[in-house]
Amino acid sequence: MKKFLVCLLALPLALAACGAQTADTRSTPPTEPTQTTETAPETSTPAAATAGRLRDTAMMMAVGNGVYTVNEKWNDENDVDTIYLVRTDCNTNTQQKVAEIELPGGAYYGMAAWDDTVKLYLFETPETGEPIEWCYTIDTATGSMERQTVDNNFWPAWCDDAAMYEMNYDSNPHITRIDRSTGETSRIELPQQTENLYVVGDKWLINRVVSPSPLPSGDDGDMYDAVLQNSEYEYDLVDAATGETQKLYSYPAIGDAYYYCGQREGTLYFYHYTRESDDNIYPSSVARLENGEMVQVTALENDHMGLHAMEDEQGELQWIARDSGKTIEVYDLNDGQTYHPAFKVDSSTYSTTGYPQMLLPGGRVLVLHGNIDAPGFADDGAYATIDRAAYLAGSTDYTPVTMYTGE
Repeated sequence: MKKFLVCLLALPLALAACGAQTADTRSTPPTEPTQTTETAPETSTPAAATAGRLRDTAMMMAVGNGVYTVNEKWNDENDVDTIYLVRTDCNTNTQQKVAEIELPGGAYYGMAAWDDTVKLYLFETPETGEPIEWCYTIDTATGSMERQTVDNNFWPAWCDDAAMYEMNYDSNPHITRIDRSTGETSRIELPQQTENLYVVGDKWLINRVVSPSPLPSGDDGDMYDAVLQNSEYEYDLVDAATGETQKLYSYPAIGDAYYYCGQREGTLYFYHYTRESDDNIYPSSVARLENGEMVQVTALENDHMGLHAMEDEQGELQWIARDSGKTIEVYDLNDGQTYHPAFKVDSSTYSTTGYPQMLLPGGRVLVLHGNIDAPGFADDGAYATIDRAAYLAGSTDYTPVTMYTGE
């Protein structure tokens, strides 16, 4: 049976096994903007103020000195899948199972994690009837669980201390907010023609089309192109508490493009994509927004290398990692230098060693380190940790993580 988790894992493998972190929306640029067909007043109506820093959710989330990951093992004979929530203790370099869930035709859909709680969003596909989405609330201290059904296929793309959020790309784009304690659902309205949504601290960063008239449907190709030709993409910062929208930067809708990749000390950084003669766009540099202008930070000479923006536990951008499938480059924003860490690909086991997964507290980095011996797991990648400076210098002095293998 083809599983949703396998589809998610296929992307990291295509990017030289860059792992679950690629689910972070800043790791790869969005596709060409979707087409918006209706308009509304350009206002944002807050549902509630954000509580603390907004964080991207993913299949790998760091909380304190621990890293939560989700794995899956399925049994095609009885069509019952087992979902495992696992915590990596970064102090002891060991993994422990936090929870185990069996679901008929189950599939992982999303996760949000805090100090005391993890919420897992899973799909159950019964033999008869429609698929069911469940939210499991897991006490990380005891492993006890509660579950409830979820309406409208909610997927937590971001979370803060109090809630989870997702963006809805319908005729009235908005953010759906679910309170993590009460389950109450509310909305944050977004300007029409909003294409992409990011987070900066406790605020929302939107990327939208500003056009002289409403964009026609993409089905009206010539009319759509004519309006887009005279339009701009605009980045705005939205305060959820007040609804205040602040314009940061705009650029022509036809031509080069900028995709947000992170912030550092309040300065926003972007991947700059250049439109080439084949009418496709390719990454050409990393730029920072400074006094209303884009300033190049470093050039990206190989436009076919995968991009992976890496931040520390405070949400500060530190590295831009790039991989070709055979080599790794890391641009360190701390000193402005490019490094070439040790990186090994084992094609016989479809595994890699040395790909950076996540920056950890205490100046260390979590990397992929071959495979685990656990047949049946959807993700069989093993982890290790290493000092960041040593890693950048090419060291292979890894400390392997004792992985959970289902036993």
